[in-house]
Amino acid sequence: MSKLRRPSRIVVAGLVVGLAAAACGNSGDDSKTTSTAPGPTASTVPGATTTSVDLSTNVPVDETGVSDTEIKFTSISTISGNPLGTDIGNAYNAGIEAYFEYRNTQGGIWGRELVLANTRDDQLGNNQSEAQAMIAQDDSFGAFVATLLFSGAADLDSAGVPTFGWGIHAEFAGKPALFGHLGSLCFGCVGKAVPFLAKSVGATKVAALGYNVENSAKCVDGLERSFDAFGEGAGAELVYSDNTLAFGLPAGLAPQVSEMKDKGVDFISSCMDLNGMKTLAEELDKQGMGDVIMNHPNTYNHNFVRENAELFEGDIVVPQFIPFEYSGGGPTRNAFFEFTDEATRNELTMIGWINADTAFSGLVNAGPEFSREKVIAALNATTDYSGDGMIVPIDWTKQHDDPTSDPSKRSAYECFSPVRVANGEFEIFLAADDRPWLCFDRASETLDDAVPTSFASEG
Repeated sequence: MSKLRRPSRIVVAGLVVGLAAAACGNSGDDSKTTSTAPGPTASTVPGATTTSVDLSTNVPVDETGVSDTEIKFTSISTISGNPLGTDIGNAYNAGIEAYFEYRNTQGGIWGRELVLANTRDDQLGNNQSEAQAMIAQDDSFGAFVATLLFSGAADLDSAGVPTFGWGIHAEFAGKPALFGHLGSLCFGCVGKAVPFLAKSVGATKVAALGYNVENSAKCVDGLERSFDAFGEGAGAELVYSDNTLAFGLPAGLAPQVSEMKDKGVDFISSCMDLNGMKTLAEELDKQGMGDVIMNHPNTYNHNFVRENAELFEGDIVVPQFIPFEYSGGGPTRNAFFEFTDEATRNELTMIGWINADTAFSGLVNAGPEFSREKVIAALNATTDYSGDGMIVPIDWTKQHDDPTSDPSKRSAYECFSPVRVANGEFEIFLAADDRPWLCFDRASETLDDAVPTSFASEG
């Protein structure tokens, strides 16, 4: 039975495998309300990488990886050995190179071109050795990292290397030289997004699934707590959860789906990778539950969804940046579509682009006599970096810290930007096309309506 789309009732992160989302990571909090920070009410909030400074200014800089004409970087990514079968390293590097091309066509930065001089493959298990080799051998100013296992994090931070990465790892927390595309993650924290999505599709019986890997298991815990806090307001009850599944699902999911069927589950939110979601969808279809809506944290992959169109019809996917399908965004996001290839761009291409923009922002704010230390310090003084609206604003004065141990360090915003699968393609869902973020008022103890919001500058 293929999945039928439900109508909306309103006109709304061992092996990490990208489980930073599930709407229980960076955007969540760990109680109904422990903050007085207001949610956004204006349609636009600052956070752009813009400057009126003359970036052609070129003064001598004595720093690793810097010449009179270039600023060189190294990427460390998983190109081979990825058990998910997805393209991480090549797509990520393409995003960095595209961003560098974009800025270099504008004259570069401080009279120099940005160059991705080295691309290291950590082959999944060699991240620490590649990070150590980068520090010892590469003539590079900074590093970019996109990997499933970030064992080199402490080495890069201790060496004072400005490092920009796919922020799905707990290892980013507490390291001031490391900047993810998200602030430090809040695995297991309470959030409103998933209960709000369940309400939006008319669901009443909810299930949560995850792996027996620490971050995935904590993510399921967060979903349980979120429905404890906001399920009543959503009109939905979490009736089934399992965070003991083996990665790769070698035993399948038949018993779990049978139990969910017995409990009348009509909405499933997971903390699993896209292959796990396909296995789940196939078992749902086999047991006559093909119309159950699934909320995916890691399936923003256009080719994969197109190839499995019937399995995922009507499902919801929540990337960690504005999905490509929305038009809302500033000039920096618009340039992404000009400088990348539509046929090959994917989630990691955008992550590479965002990371490169963060590095550029740090260089701008450090000034023409920049250094590694000055770039790190400049970024750590930034309170609202959003890549001109591409991501939810990050306050780097506090978001290096683990919000699970100190809730005051979490983001001031609880926002997400969803899409829905329709005929094998993604379509905008619930948010406004030009205001792609749905944001909640943190101070509210109820499941208040999410406000369509943009963090992009105008122009």
